Amino acid sequence: MASALAGSAQTVRDITEIQGTLDLLRRADVNGKVLLDGSWFARADAGITADTFQLFPGWPVTENGDSERGGIPCHLDSDPDEEIVYCIGQKVHAWNVDGSCVTGWPQNVIYYPDGAPAFGDIDGDGEGEIVVSTRSSGTANSGALNAFEKDGTAVAGFPVYLSGGATKTPVLADLDNDDVLEIIVEERNYPNGYVGIYRGDGTAFPGWPQTIDYVPGSAVAVGDITGDDIPEIIAESYYSIYAFDVSGTVLSGFPFTPGNDRVFSYSSPVLADLDADGYREIIAGDHSLSSGNGAVHVLRNDGLPLSGWPKYTSYWIYGPPAVGDIDGDGSLDVAIGDQVLSGSPVSKVHVWDSQGNYLPGWPTSQIWAVNNQIILADVDGDGMTELIWDDNTGMGIYLGYNHDGTPAEGWPLHVQGSTFFMNPFVTDIDKDGILDISGGGIEIGGSTVCHIYLWRGFSSWDPAEAILPVLQYGPSHDGVYRDPEDNLKADFYADTTWICTGGQVQFTDISSGNISLWEWSFPGGTPSVSQLQHPQVTYSQAGVFDVTLIVHEGYASDTLTKTGYISVDPCTGTDCMHADAPAVYPNPSGNMLTLELPGAEGQSVVSLFDFSGRCVAGSIIDRDGSSIRHLWDVSGIPEGVYLLSIVSGDLQMHQKIMIRR
Repeated sequence: MASALAGSAQTVRDITEIQGTLDLLRRADVNGKVLLDGSWFARADAGITADTFQLFPGWPVTENGDSERGGIPCHLDSDPDEEIVYCIGQKVHAWNVDGSCVTGWPQNVIYYPDGAPAFGDIDGDGEGEIVVSTRSSGTANSGALNAFEKDGTAVAGFPVYLSGGATKTPVLADLDNDDVLEIIVEERNYPNGYVGIYRGDGTAFPGWPQTIDYVPGSAVAVGDITGDDIPEIIAESYYSIYAFDVSGTVLSGFPFTPGNDRVFSYSSPVLADLDADGYREIIAGDHSLSSGNGAVHVLRNDGLPLSGWPKYTSYWIYGPPAVGDIDGDGSLDVAIGDQVLSGSPVSKVHVWDSQGNYLPGWPTSQIWAVNNQIILADVDGDGMTELIWDDNTGMGIYLGYNHDGTPAEGWPLHVQGSTFFMNPFVTDIDKDGILDISGGGIEIGGSTVCHIYLWRGFSSWDPAEAILPVLQYGPSHDGVYRDPEDNLKADFYADTTWICTGGQVQFTDISSGNISLWEWSFPGGTPSVSQLQHPQVTYSQAGVFDVTLIVHEGYASDTLTKTGYISVDPCTGTDCMHADAPAVYPNPSGNMLTLELPGAEGQSVVSLFDFSGRCVAGSIIDRDGSSIRHLWDVSGIPEGVYLLSIVSGDLQMHQKIMIRR
């Protein structure tokens, strides 16, 4: 190995004359510094082996622009397959399994995304939304939150302009136990740093944003670390780790500052109970500006280090730690890679047990820089965990290793461009019971180009064996490790939620876990109960109906009820045209609901129904055949989800709306 340049950081402007300046800029830390090994000047690429995984037809897809932290799988339409969502350039892309665009996508965003998209129900309508955080180029001191419905339309109240530029990936978590997810994001406006929390209507959560001591560079983690079943928000500035309660109060013992020369950049924290005492610890990686090494800290909920920690790496840490039972002994382990700009492979992946001892076979021999969170899943069907990470040779590959530190069969996977900051994910994308993998490569030159890949695996998909399948443990990115037994989760969707009397609804189960029994309940439907995985139900009477699914795995079960999920209207055939619903925005603004009504002649009857079927407000509008804007005062109507109905002759149109102040 060529000798390091005193193992120290140098500013980007000190090294702009060497090759790879654009690459260096992408590797600068939060304060614009880069760790450089002397052999970078004589950089050479190593040979690699051939792929054995097979690409899905239609992949890779290629788009102009940069991308960071990878993508997510989620359900956006009525088919059972998952869709794939990535942020590239100033667009959010969503693709079907065949590589075609999902209807309504891509969508443009304000500024540039700095992390992966997030997915979850932020407005309480029983359906997930896509959330993307952005920041301006250059200073990165301005930013916005964007939120989209599954069809690509903007969620009412968005975009939201932030106190500064958003850093990395937004996190979705339920902070007030109302079964609706809030959006938590770190923001920078140099030299100031903030943690912001926003509701699904775009308003700020009470008590937020909160100020931190310097600009941040990572995402937060959100989970209970005190044992009261109320989540805390764990955030990093460049210098410190903060633990806030939901009111914005800093917990006793925080902020934690590791030292004057130790700083945090992109290693978002992870929460896990390493010592099995019933309380989660905070696990995060840092780097030293003087010695050039990295450290993995494990903090208790009082801000003190757990015995046996921190553990040190030879070079800086940029990726979040990966926590899970890697060797199958029943206790948790911690995996992380380090990184340095080098002309030869000098970095390593490290795996320790909960007490800070290396697992047998670890660390790896010297490899190229690792900048992503390591994916933990049983990729080859042997019942043991494999580890997947990026390899920054510039040639574009993902590496796979077995739990014992040996290279896994069938790896590496090739991409065009660099896998730097392009976190892969694993899932069963087409629901055929086989594990699939997605990742991407970035080419930087005259223009930046992103290539997104989808590979078909060769082993069975078992959600219980996918410890860390997606960045920060799932599409909501809360950073919380949960026991595999907690992977049992009921979830479903319908091909339509608005029908005429006598219509049918196809329900699709998307629950996770090794499910042995499905128990459905359909009040108002035929059948009223079912044990099929994907039942079809007929609704013969008008009304608004709940749907309940209970899934069973051995002695464990999980229940999901979607309240007021199916609305059945007393209409027939094509007279009920839900797809042509009017635009509603803002929702509401100043207690006024704004309706853009399509052209029609005669009178339109506008009604607002609650989910008990009661009409809470109504209006008659005279129409002359042209489109009109109608302002409707809803100041006397309580907050909640309602059905907006517009009847113009034989035409009936309906749309769910939320009134929230």
